Amino acid sequence: MITLERSLLINPPGSSTISRTDAWRGLVLKADNALPFVPAMTYCKVIERETPTRFVRDIEFRGDKMRERVELVPEQQVTFTRLSGPVLGTIHNYIDDTAQGLALRFAFALEVAGATPDEEREYGRTMEAAYLGAVDATLAAIRQLAATPAWLTQYYRDVDAQDMKAFLAHHTPDAKVVFGNNPPAVGLAAIEQAIGWFWSTIEALHHRFVHVWTIDATTVLEVAVTYVRKDGKTVTVPCVSILERRDQKVSELRVHIDLAPVFAP
Repeated sequence: MITLERSLLINPPGSSTISRTDAWRGLVLKADNALPFVPAMTYCKVIERETPTRFVRDIEFRGDKMRERVELVPEQQVTFTRLSGPVLGTIHNYIDDTAQGLALRFAFALEVAGATPDEEREYGRTMEAAYLGAVDATLAAIRQLAATPAWLTQYYRDVDAQDMKAFLAHHTPDAKVVFGNNPPAVGLAAIEQAIGWFWSTIEALHHRFVHVWTIDATTVLEVAVTYVRKDGKTVTVPCVSILERRDQKVSELRVHIDLAPVFAP
């Protein structure tokens, strides 16, 4: 059995302050798609969402294919339980309150099938290096998310709430929206019709920010969008959106996304 526990301060001296909520957003993002955070992981896909805080994912780590159940305790911890594969056990990510401030702690207890004690120790050293790197990458991503402009956060909060009135209020009267391969919708009435029709085809949606870039009046956003279908199934797809602003409102939105998986049988 390999056991290891490490902790890093979320807000070390001299750094900008990250809240517990911001730290939690990063952990949820990593649970959903670990590839940007764990260099040794080459595959990660959610295959079943049992509840909003419990899902199953397939991963490939250092060439080993494994299945994990992920359980979220909001703003406290994420638990990964290995269900199949050559390495079984549990991995925990915690957000702790310490005397020095918030800390991100990870702990794992794993067993390598058929390994000798020396082989298990070597695997443990590799795991430690990989997860320390993942913690650093997660903190970097959390800091980027915390720096996301407030208007952009509110914009997508209203989208996820499917609040048409609030959504339209973010746009200039002559705004243009291009969604996927659909014809451009120009003007608030056309946008309401186009987006309203799309919202009517799904039960719910949720955007998780991955990266945000802003240059002058242009913002480029990479997100993972989770759609809840009318049959209750959930599908997550990658998306890149480009938003142009004028007079503190969005004058153009271009959404680059493949919706085929959302409507697949």
